[in-house]
Amino acid sequence: MYPIIIAIHGRGNKLPTTTLSAHWQQALKHGLQRYNQSQLHPQIDFKMAYYADHFYQQPLVLSAATTTAIAQIHTIKPLPTYNRHDNEQPIPLSAPPHWATKIAEWMEDKFNLFSFISKPFLKSLLPDIHYYFHDPSYQKAVEQPLVKLLNQYQHRPIILLSHSMGTVIAYNVLHQLSRQPTPPQISTWFTFGSPLGLTCVKGFLPKITQQPSVKKLATPDCVTEQWINVSDKTDIVCIDHDLSDDYLANRHQIQPQDCYITNHYPGNSHKSYGYLWSDVIAKYGIPKVTL
Repeated sequence: MYPIIIAIHGRGNKLPTTTLSAHWQQALKHGLQRYNQSQLHPQIDFKMAYYADHFYQQPLVLSAATTTAIAQIHTIKPLPTYNRHDNEQPIPLSAPPHWATKIAEWMEDKFNLFSFISKPFLKSLLPDIHYYFHDPSYQKAVEQPLVKLLNQYQHRPIILLSHSMGTVIAYNVLHQLSRQPTPPQISTWFTFGSPLGLTCVKGFLPKITQQPSVKKLATPDCVTEQWINVSDKTDIVCIDHDLSDDYLANRHQIQPQDCYITNHYPGNSHKSYGYLWSDVIAKYGIPKVTL
């Protein structure tokens, strides 16, 4: 049985759902072509869990001058092709972090510094994330598209792609669905540019995942094979880039595996397209189901 790819986008207003879905697929296919010289099998479906319309009244509009779905996609030079055996585990994809980044991560882990600084600005600068944590009706509304898709395709292996705020939504939804008698099976879960390592985010998770007494967070049980956490060291949204020390293994012994890349999207190391067309998915996500 062929898997299905389900994706959930990040915070902020977005292009209409069909356009955004087409862009993600184009970036994904471009990455596969660059690194695997392959393409998605035609029987692999792609579905987008779109929730931006629950906060923004009107979607973004493409400029009339746009001639390609992702204007920057063809300016990116391919990196050397890398081949691996199926039994190999993900490894860091770049050199160890710069000393300044290590200090920043240590300060966040020990003193919650960046989380503390971010709290006063959360409501004004990131209102959709603020409302997600503080408004139960909004939380339920933005989770529903993903809940619906995961339940609809629970009989198929699922590859879940999530970006930014979408990784937080996905974490909560996966915990909820893991309690079902027949939960969906997430063979591979990708988190791109995820804030799940920030203390100010982790502090809300036990409550909204209905685990108020949990002492340390864990991988949702419906993730059955791998959780690949991908970040660019200059992406400030995921200043704590390492989730492997923040989340325990689930009953399948799956916990986050941290991979570092260079997000080549021009001028924005947090951009979803740059993560999607990196070599990570070609290496670890869909090599078994491409043509």
